[in-house]
Amino acid sequence: MPSAPSRAVLRFRPRTTGAKAFLLAFVGFFLLGAAWSLAMPYDGSADEFRHVVRAYGVLDGQIAARVDAQITVPKSLVPTGIADQDPQACMRWKLNVTAACVSAPAPGDEHRMVVTTSGAANYNPIYYAVTGWPVKLFPNYRGVIAARLLTCLLTSALLGGAVAVAARLARGRGPLVLGGVLLAVTPVAVNLTGAVNPAGPEIAAAVAVWTSLIAVFLARDDSRWTLALFGVSAATLAVLRELGIGWLLGALVVVAFGASKDRLRELARRRSVLLWSAVVVIGVVVGAAWILLSTQAGIPKSGQTTNAIPQGVKLWIKELTHRVPMYTNGLVGLTSFGDVAIPLPLVLAWFAAVGALLLTAARRAGVRVLIQLTAIVAGAYLFLVGADLQAAATGWWFSQGRYALPMLVGAPILAGFVLADRGLVSVGRQATLMRWAAWVLIPTQAVALWITMVRFQHGFHSLHPNLVFLFDQTSSVNPFSGAWTPPGSGVPAVLLGVAGVVALLTLVLHAARSRPISDVETVTIRERYIRIS
Repeated sequence: MPSAPSRAVLRFRPRTTGAKAFLLAFVGFFLLGAAWSLAMPYDGSADEFRHVVRAYGVLDGQIAARVDAQITVPKSLVPTGIADQDPQACMRWKLNVTAACVSAPAPGDEHRMVVTTSGAANYNPIYYAVTGWPVKLFPNYRGVIAARLLTCLLTSALLGGAVAVAARLARGRGPLVLGGVLLAVTPVAVNLTGAVNPAGPEIAAAVAVWTSLIAVFLARDDSRWTLALFGVSAATLAVLRELGIGWLLGALVVVAFGASKDRLRELARRRSVLLWSAVVVIGVVVGAAWILLSTQAGIPKSGQTTNAIPQGVKLWIKELTHRVPMYTNGLVGLTSFGDVAIPLPLVLAWFAAVGALLLTAARRAGVRVLIQLTAIVAGAYLFLVGADLQAAATGWWFSQGRYALPMLVGAPILAGFVLADRGLVSVGRQATLMRWAAWVLIPTQAVALWITMVRFQHGFHSLHPNLVFLFDQTSSVNPFSGAWTPPGSGVPAVLLGVAGVVALLTLVLHAARSRPISDVETVTIRERYIRIS
């Protein structure tokens, strides 16, 4: 039985409405994603070349569901220095090499066709059909940027919907409901929103799924907008990538475990719930049908091949002492191909905020919440370790932390909701923590962009990118110049990134400001808690 909310919780009403929260979040995340879109060189984001080639193929009618399929594309999309085979990629995982190593397309390359391969050749074509058409119309860097911006629109809409629902849930509870959602959107996730890659929309859809599920199952939010967000985001998650159906099922099981039987029976009788559930089922069927149609065997080979992987006990030691810490850092602090590290103090600050949420909820919210949080974190890491060990047996590393973000985002979202919903942290303390965290963590998004721009424009020449600006005086920190610069200059990307940070800061600072609610509203909130009990 949930405890009655504290007096402070009953008197909290955020100044930011759901509509205003959606607008600020949409604008903030779109501006940040657009900054990444303009700042990154072609194939500067994880696996982008593979997805660009797949996008062109899908729009050209080359939709074969084979992992080894060859795709015919214009030569302008396969410039010298970029290829799916790692030895031919001049800057991938080579931090001291700038993006200038990639040759500019020659005149006529947009019409000269070549045959290439793509590690994403068997991915579900729906994402590419929606966002990839600029690559077909303009098979050059401009088309790639346009496709990136379409991905930004998709991810920003999903994240904005999640923030809007969280802002409504904060009414009568506290701003930590919103804080948990924003903590789930790490710099790594935002980096992917500005790339031609279904991983960005997948993470955004997962954030929306977790938020809407918690709203419907645990907060008894029956609004049509929340149900619509769940239906759209869940169906999107199911069709984007092969693991999407599994992430969706995991979120459903974990959240439903915390709901009462009466609530589950009530939802099963609601027509609107059944309608949107049917939409989700259609998405799952489409996603599953593509997986069955695909001839992929095992895990797609997208990691680094090496002959130095140990076996037996040494492999387990390597996995636990090196790979697991890398996964963890990769959730927040490793952009591009998982090789560009943002400053470690900022990464630790992010983990401190998430850890404080999780540990407080696990300690104070009861056994059921402890089981839910454990299932989320343990399940995600078991997937990462298992996939890595399977790949290591054949001589290459597979996992990066970002692969498990669609599951792990549920942990801070659930913890933030529970702490605010049960009044386990006073509203005043919630607001104070939100303001302090906002001033430290939201600018981290811009720092991640800056560091990654410097990497591609100047290169890192020290042994460790986290130390480059402290110990290597030969490296420049200027994002407006370099051996390679974004078309025109780096100024638009930097300005967009700063504007995105300002929009998100505005969102959080307004949400952390409360005003008294009326006696009628107080009675309504009390009745809600009595009904839940």
